[in-house]
Amino acid sequence: MKPKLYDEFQETGGRYSYQYRGTLTACQKCKVNESRNSPPVLSLETTVNDDCADLILSQRMIRIKPNPFDAPQFFEIKKTERTFNGIIKAEAKHVAGLCFAICTNGENADPDDPIVFRGTAQQTWNEIVNNYISSTVPFNFTSDIETVADFKSGLTVSETLGNILGGKEGSFLDTFGGEYHWDNFDIALNSSRGRSVNYKIKYGQNVSDATQTETCENTYSHVLPYASISSHLGGEVSISAPPVTIPNHSSAYQKVYNLDCTEVLKPYVYGPETAPGTITIREAQAMMTAYALQYASINALGNLDINIDVTLRAELDEMNQIGLCDTVKVILDPFGTSATAKITSVTYDALLERWDKIVIGSPKITVADLILDKRRYIA
Repeated sequence: MKPKLYDEFQETGGRYSYQYRGTLTACQKCKVNESRNSPPVLSLETTVNDDCADLILSQRMIRIKPNPFDAPQFFEIKKTERTFNGIIKAEAKHVAGLCFAICTNGENADPDDPIVFRGTAQQTWNEIVNNYISSTVPFNFTSDIETVADFKSGLTVSETLGNILGGKEGSFLDTFGGEYHWDNFDIALNSSRGRSVNYKIKYGQNVSDATQTETCENTYSHVLPYASISSHLGGEVSISAPPVTIPNHSSAYQKVYNLDCTEVLKPYVYGPETAPGTITIREAQAMMTAYALQYASINALGNLDINIDVTLRAELDEMNQIGLCDTVKVILDPFGTSATAKITSVTYDALLERWDKIVIGSPKITVADLILDKRRYIA
């Protein structure tokens, strides 16, 4: 698909309008990169002979298909570069970036006395959009996450909608977990994005031109919940719950993750059963245990960190039916030891309509040299 060029978006009555300007006929490169929970970014190259060469300007919009599965998406041009050899380069970010142009009002200036809203992700979005943002929000938000939690980001002091969704501590992503799917002006925070596919990744078999790394540094067997809770006698008391075993963890020995659950118990007061309006230590421990299990699942505390970077053309073509956030099985050694891992980053060649790169595993792992034989790499 050739990229389509549009004028800058014009906001009218809470909706964006745009005018089609033409197709980038001489486009030589158009690649879309997307990482887990980050909106896609676009990089393209064309020439001065392009029909739209003079129209490629910052803040204008490019529309292109970002992967094999989603409809064409809008990207706002953020940077252009024109070289003496006639090449025009442009970098663009997904239209979801417009969330950073929308701010909450902020009800007071005292962060030590924050306004807190308790609800699900969907309820919290509705509360923020209806009561804390004076401008019209053109985005639609949906979530299947039923977790109820306290939320305060952007309610007390002004904050961008982009940061509220996932750009800082205390954001939607930090509070509710899940995985984002961006579809133009539709934003979905799903409990899990992607599928569990019956596909095996085996280094030396269907991955031959990449480095596989596997580490247990952040793999835990248990979670130890602890918290401070207000006492019916005044002040606070510290409590903990017995260590919780992480289901199906991959740790070969006991390794405990300490989890602060103070925010979970913040709405409650600790006291004996005879004191009205209080919760007992057993009830508090039950809440902490449930939260610990949920936290371990969302953050994959029991999993091995696996990272594989796939760049070889034949292997990428074989993987054409898997996509971002899909879960695959990784064979770790010749003895068949296996673990599951998510696809955490993808690069799509929109002109050729095929994968250009697939990263499987934790994007936090740094690998010195992912490609063993660069001469075999096909761009």
